[in-house]
Amino acid sequence: MTDELPGAVRAELTRLRAERVAFTEERERLRTELRESELQIRELTKHRDQLVKQVEKLAGVADRAEQADALARDVLVARAERDSLRAELAETRGERDRLRLRLLDAELQLSGAAPAEAPLTESGTLAAEQRAAELARELDATRATVSWRVTAPLRAVRRRTS
Repeated sequence: MTDELPGAVRAELTRLRAERVAFTEERERLRTELRESELQIRELTKHRDQLVKQVEKLAGVADRAEQADALARDVLVARAERDSLRAELAETRGERDRLRLRLLDAELQLSGAAPAEAPLTESGTLAAEQRAAELARELDATRATVSWRVTAPLRAVRRRTS
């Protein structure tokens, strides 16, 4: 059949067949590149998803680090407040001991006993305050006993009658 066609048509037909082969080869090459691109896209997508997960984990770690820092600051504030309260408690206890000494002196004066001479040195004052605090603790311990509470009505009657 190609023998019956004129030479120009045969040449055109040969050229078209050659173009078809070239286009088919180009199409196959492009399809191969497309498949490879799709595989690369899948791999990149997986890699991107892994990176997103890592970023989310890092964000969680950063949040936890911020929370830990906030808690550390809260602990420092609480410790400072605790130290302040301890200092205030020590001052209050010192004031309480001084007041107990004054109360003891007043009770001694009311009972007619001569108050003890004031110590001349600061260490003597400290020793006297410690002794007074010790006596106050002993008095509190005595008043907390069962026998003290049981005999309270008897002491009240004796005070009224004397």
